[in-house]
Amino acid sequence: SDRHRMPPSAACDTAHTKTAIITGGSGTIGKAIAKSLLKSGCNVFITGRNKERLESAVQDLKSDDNAGYGKIHSFAGDVTSEVDVAKLFDEADGAYEGVTLLVNNAGTAIPGPTHEMSVEDFEYVMKVNVTGPFICSKAAIIKMRARGNGGRIINIGSLSATSPRPDSAPYTTSKFALLGLSNSLALDCRKDNIAVGIIHPGNVMSNLLEPEEVARREATEGFIEPEAVADSVFAMANMPYHVNILEMTILPTRQPFVGRG
Repeated sequence: SDRHRMPPSAACDTAHTKTAIITGGSGTIGKAIAKSLLKSGCNVFITGRNKERLESAVQDLKSDDNAGYGKIHSFAGDVTSEVDVAKLFDEADGAYEGVTLLVNNAGTAIPGPTHEMSVEDFEYVMKVNVTGPFICSKAAIIKMRARGNGGRIINIGSLSATSPRPDSAPYTTSKFALLGLSNSLALDCRKDNIAVGIIHPGNVMSNLLEPEEVARREATEGFIEPEAVADSVFAMANMPYHVNILEMTILPTRQPFVGRG
């Protein structure tokens, strides 16, 4: 019956304006996620290392029609820096009614054969793709626990976590580790009503891909738009906190993944 239903506490419930932090917020996927949340009335902080790209993204994301539209903010900083992340969360948590959603979207890849890969490059990818989400998640959990209202963390993983492409040892390892981190946080945070899940996108049309690779994948596998990933984040974010979508996979219908290709 209705009296047994938990009250909704959706991440972007406009009746109780919420605040989201999106790392890698000036990139193709990050901007799409930000736009989706803003349109629902969520206040959004996008973060990245390049101040000019962030400012450009903010201009792109501002709405001409502000009715029901959230406020967009940017914060230039490094997700692998505890000092930068602490400043980001202090600013975002104090601006409105507290941070209720973190989207760990920032990521990087350095492809190449393993026997030619430097340890420095491997460690760099791991630092951005795993240590960064750990630092940001820790900061989010501290803020969410202090307010006591629950919250949600969404990690952006990859099909590569379990189905790697050739010459992608650092990236594949990092996304496999992010899956482990996500599951571990989901376990540790449930007593505080903080839901943690991960979304694994397949081929997403992005400005990070070389034109030749775009052409090859388009011919054989297809792409999904960044907005499709944003829709998945939005669906996960708008669940009540007592409901957790632990893992989601979104990919082009034509992309080889299950079975033997």
